[in-house]
Amino acid sequence: MGENKELETLGMNFLRLMGALRMRFNRDLARYGLTLPQFMALLSLEKGEGFCRMGPLAISALQSLPSMTGVVDRLEAKGLVERQRDPKDRRSVVVILTEKGESLLSQIKAERNRTLQEILKGLSPEEIASLNSILEKLIQALESGEREVTDA
Repeated sequence: MGENKELETLGMNFLRLMGALRMRFNRDLARYGLTLPQFMALLSLEKGEGFCRMGPLAISALQSLPSMTGVVDRLEAKGLVERQRDPKDRRSVVVILTEKGESLLSQIKAERNRTLQEILKGLSPEEIASLNSILEKLIQALESGEREVTDA
């Protein structure tokens, strides 16, 4: 009986943490005029070679292809990305992170780091390392479960 109660509490704590982090991050991004999908697209471009075709960008940013088109439209209107013909396949379009996009992304990441430092200030370096290790294990378990479902 006690184990079920502890699991319920843990499950609720996960939901509360995810909700609180999402609300905080959405509020922080709104100050830069961005949404979470737009930020994820910029981050995905930065992690790659600075450019990406639309399909892989949508997958990396956790969006559908039609949604990604709208995200890129809005980022392009803000001057944060550009669309260009893929030099390897002229039929395809690549999305490129502009200097303005790189600069904005750097500002947001610096603010995010300050926010995380503030959130984690009550934890020791050992606790932070342990938390990071536990989160990595949970993410791997969830991602491997997702792969099994999509491979079936």
